[in-house]
Parts: sequence; C-alpha cells; structure tokens
Amino acid sequence: MSSMLDQSAFPFFPLDPDRERLADLERRSLLAEQARQQAHHLRTPLSVIKLISETLQLDLFDDRSHRERLQRLLGAASTLSNGLSDAVRSTGFGDGPQQRLDGLAVAADVMRLHGGRVVTPDDGMRHSTEIEIEPDSFEAALVHCLRFLGIGTDCGWSRGSVPVMDCEAGEGRLRLRLSVEGGFSPDIPTERADLQLMALAAERCARDCGGTLTLTAESATFELPLAPPREGSAA
Repeated sequence: MSSMLDQSAFPFFPLDPDRERLADLERRSLLAEQARQQAHHLRTPLSVIKLISETLQLDLFDDRSHRERLQRLLGAASTLSNGLSDAVRSTGFGDGPQQRLDGLAVAADVMRLHGGRVVTPDDGMRHSTEIEIEPDSFEAALVHCLRFLGIGTDCGWSRGSVPVMDCEAGEGRLRLRLSVEGGFSPDIPTERADLQLMALAAERCARDCGGTLTLTAESATFELPLAPPREGSAA
C-alpha cells in the first residue's frame, strides 16, 4: 500500500486575499493591544518600586552596601520598563496617520466578506459618510465587533445567522450598528481574555478619532464624527 496521500481526496480551495488581509489586521491589532495592556498594568508597580528605592537610597546615604543593592534594584526595574516600551513599539498597530475615507463603504466591505448585509434609510444616505480615521485599526475594529457578537468564533451563531449593519449619517455623525439576525443566539462568554482585548482595541479605535463604541450582548454601535466638507463642496 502506498504511503502517498491521494491529493484528489483533499480539494483545493483558494484563499480569499481580502479575508486573509483582514485576518492579519485582526491578529496584529490584538497583539498590539495585549502589549499595551501588559505595559499599562506593569508600569504602575514598577514606578512604585523605583520611587521607594530612590527614597531609601536617600535615607541610607551613609550605608554604601544597601545603596548599591538598591541601585541594582533600580537598574532591574528600568530594564523591565524599557523592555515593556520596546514590546509596545515592536507590536505597534493603528498608530499611523488618520486618513479621510468613506466609512460606510469600508464597513460595508467588511460586512460583505463575512456574509453580512447593510441596511440604509429608506430615503438613502443624504449626507456624506466620509470620516477621518486610521484605516487599519478601523477595519480591525469592525472585525473585532463581529467576533464579539459571535461571528467567526467557536461560540458563534448557528447556521442561517447573518450579520447586519444599520447605517445613518447626519448631525455631524456616522452611526454604524452591527448586529446578528437569524439562527440561535449563543451565550457569548465576554469575560474571555481574547474577547476583552477585542473590545478594548475596538473602543480605542473609535476613541482615537473622537467617536464612541457601545458594546452590548446584542449589538456594537459606532458613533464616529463625519469629516468636514471638502473645499468647494456644499455643506
């Protein structure tokens, strides 16, 4: 019997480059957020260690042996602090310049790639849907929100579930509400570390452009400021 596998038994399905790109953005966003959170949680105790060590050095000015030990402790704390900063820099994501883009069009593409649909007002979008935002972090934030609602996770919705995005623009804001229709609604374990990181990264993206993100068990709603009218265009 041949040890070779019958390749015909494993049909080849080409990868969708757009979905691969979004998966890469999602991964990089989570790595960056994890590094930020670790640095945030460790910097406060490190600062306390450094402050107490420096104070003790002053109190023990005449005790050379203890001052040298404290100096080694300060050096170790500084090394760890620098290492945290290096980790944040090396995993940097979403820290590029904001760009003017059509927020509705970008979000609609993300929904389409996840089998979703977009709902706009009956009278159409009467306002511009351009926003100023960091593009990569925005796309990653949209994917994070879909994950938070159970799309594409191991606790996802049942077959027949469709992600839906309701859109409105006006009064200087673009509102994008993501939800899921059809199928059985799962109990999403939002306390999971990966889902918490997704929520933090998505909220950071909205906050960085002056907007907000509201997450509930049923929906994720972005409220993002519209970009000012272009020169020469009607207000």
